[in-house]
Amino acid sequence: MKSLLAQANAMQRDWPQFQASLGLGPQSVIWFGDLKGLERQFHISIEYGLPMTGRNDQYRRMPVVRVLRPSLVPNWDAEEESPFPHVYFEAPDIRLSPLCLFDPKANEWDPTMLISRTTVGWAVRWLAAYEFWEMNGRWIGGGRHDDDETMKGEIHAA
Repeated sequence: MKSLLAQANAMQRDWPQFQASLGLGPQSVIWFGDLKGLERQFHISIEYGLPMTGRNDQYRRMPVVRVLRPSLVPNWDAEEESPFPHVYFEAPDIRLSPLCLFDPKANEWDPTMLISRTTVGWAVRWLAAYEFWEMNGRWIGGGRHDDDETMKGEIHAA
């Protein structure tokens, strides 16, 4: 497992535009920074905490990425993926729902991996696919649709 210090150092080296802040819980961090999709720049957060016994927060199982600005815009009439593509829907504001960037059941991410070398690049691809989806209502970002038991309490749309 990579330590928080190793994750923070890699983020600083690979994505220096991201600033780290203390996370919401012990042994956790939140990075804030800008990434470009196809045409627009988005301000995102990446929250991550080391796995802890007795804690099953989503950010302790995987990095949690949210688009903060500009807000995601729901498309209730989209041809595919209405009202948002590939997110883990969260109330009260579904526009802040975490992005679905990889398949947890396929073990595509684990705590031995660097967030800077996996999650950030996946977020860039998601943002580009989102902009395309905004234009025509079709999701080109791939992924599979399945009820994910590891995300109990959340509605998984990817």
